Parts: sequence; C-alpha cells; structure tokens
Amino acid sequence: MQQQQVRQFVERYLATFSAHIVESHPDYFTVKLPVEVDKDIGNRPFYWSWVDKMNLAYQPLVLTFTFHPDCTPEGLRSEHLHIGATRMQQIFASAKKHGSFICMYEQQGGLLGNAGKRRSTPLVPWLGMNLKISLLCDKRRDILLYLGINLHQPRLVTDFTSFLFSLSLTPAIPDYYYTLDRKVTIQEALQMAQQEVEHTLEQEDQQWAEEARTRLREELAILEAYYEELARREPENQQTNTDEAEEEAGQPEAQPSLEQEALHPEPDPAGPTSVEQPVSFDEYRASGGRILDFLRTNGIQITPREEVNQAEWKKSTPDEERQRRKDELAWQYEPRIEVSFINGGLFYLSSVPPLMRSSKAKSMRHLPASGRIM
Repeated sequence: MQQQQVRQFVERYLATFSAHIVESHPDYFTVKLPVEVDKDIGNRPFYWSWVDKMNLAYQPLVLTFTFHPDCTPEGLRSEHLHIGATRMQQIFASAKKHGSFICMYEQQGGLLGNAGKRRSTPLVPWLGMNLKISLLCDKRRDILLYLGINLHQPRLVTDFTSFLFSLSLTPAIPDYYYTLDRKVTIQEALQMAQQEVEHTLEQEDQQWAEEARTRLREELAILEAYYEELARREPENQQTNTDEAEEEAGQPEAQPSLEQEALHPEPDPAGPTSVEQPVSFDEYRASGGRILDFLRTNGIQITPREEVNQAEWKKSTPDEERQRRKDELAWQYEPRIEVSFINGGLFYLSSVPPLMRSSKAKSMRHLPASGRIM
C-alpha cells in the first residue's frame, strides 16, 4: 500500500463520516474529527467518559495528517500516516467496525434514475458476503470467496463483488423504485454459502494436508528419539548424584561461615556505646542523619521481604514435558481449515449478475494489488 493509496483510503474513511476538512494540501490535510471518529481514533477515553457523564458540549479534535516525512507543515503539529503507524491501524479497526455490513440500492439512468420514464422498477434483494477460507498447518494459504445470494429466488453466484463495482449504488432507495419481498431467510442463505464453501474445498488439492501430516510424524519421531536417549542416560545421572551425596555425608562439619558470624557477632565487653538521638525529625535532618535511620530509631518496622516457598515449586517430569511438546507440535503441524467472515451487505439490484462457479475462486496470492474486498 503506497502513500498515495494510504491518503485515498483515509480521505474515503473521513468522507464516510462527513468529516470537515479544514485545510487540504498535496502533502498534508487538517481535519476536524466527528464524534464517531474521535471515539475510535482520538485516544481520549477519559475525556469522553467525562463528557458523557456530565452531559457537556463536545469540543472537536483537530488533527493534521502528513503523508511524506520530509514535507512537514511549518507552525502545525502534524502526524505522519503510513501503513505501519498506530493511528493507521486504529483507522483500519474503525473502518472494519463500522463498515462490516452495508445496505445499498442500484440506481440506473444517472442521477435522475427513472424520473423521466415515470415507471417503477423492481429491485431484487441480494445478500453479498466476502469470506476467507484459511488452510492452516505450519504454513498458511488463504482463499477468498465473493458470494452473492438471491433472497427473492434461491440462486448463488460467485465473484459478486466485481459485479457490484460495475453498478451505480446509493445508500437510499431512488425514486420510482420498489423492493421485492425476501423469500429466502438469512439462515437458508447461510446454508447455501456453507455448501459453496464445501464445494470449493472439495475442488482443492489435499496434498498440502498429507505433507503437513508427514512433517508432523517426522517431528514426533525426532522428539521420541530425544526422550528415549534421555531415559537411557537417566540411571547414570542418578548413580552420579548418589555418589556425590555419599561423599558429602562423609565430610566433617564445616566451620561457621563469615556470614553467620556477621549475623551473630560476639558481644562487646565494653558494652554498647550510647548515642544521643535528636528529639525531632527536623533536628535529626539538620544534624545530617538519614530518614531511614530516624524511622528505625523511632520504632518504624522494616517491611519484610516476601518469602518464596521453594517447596511449592514442582519441576516437570520428563513424561509431562514430552507430552507438552507433543501438543505443541500437533497444534503447529496438524492441518485444519478456518472460515471467517470479512464483510458483506444487503443489495437491492435491478441488474442480474452472471452465473459463475466457485472453481474460479481466487487465492490471496492471485489478487491484484488494489484488491476487491469491500
């Protein structure tokens, strides 16, 4: 995604919320954020909780976005937007939240539609869905499906998004148009989409799954060989530890260490030297004393350090560790399939999309750079 594409996406995102552009420049623009955008990308959660609780007037947030790091406007506090910027990720998340489902109507004959013909035109309801099929193991491959399901008469077409881009769509129903009833429920449409997904998977070569299972068996064989060798060496380690323990038992008791002598010093025959302490804290500080010493002298107890009970710690046995690693390898290499919903919408169309089978479903690596995801 180039910088020009980043700017186009941000401008489309802001135009969707009718954001007010204060200043537009080839290298940057200044925008006054609407309420929905401010809550999503403004990073002011405490401000909004205070405004909502006190029922105060909203003070719009004004931001300046630049798209070239060397072209920063003078006298303005700006933020460089690029594909990896945190603010850009917030914009993507906001667009996904608000734009995951839409409702659009087809309009023919330009802006006037059928106003000159004075004849009503029916609009057929279609459910459009963009799905992603992920083939997962230690590798990954994604397949995109652009499905369109006729909700008036049961019919399913593929590459529905490409067909929508060729139409003139509007969020409000045009004059002299009316919508037909939906005879297919959403649950039935989802079942049709599920059948199409299963049909797509049946046409896929299953060699990737067999290769993943082969790699899994190889990794498990290496793991078993490692723990078998570890089990053979364990009796030798146990014998070595036993010999070391016997040698330590035969040695005489060690003399008291210097640390023990420091903890239990011998009493001074001359007796402790009495030191006169200042009466107040200010006098103690004036004499050059430390705050910590003053607190100890006046009976403030030192907070003891947390004691960790080493007996509660339990080391994993070789069998437990081996099973854990087996589970990790199974999660990494075991082939599995995930189907996720990207976005979709309800479209009322007067045009009829061509019937295409899912054998022409595109993989992620075959998509153009611009993409066709709605």
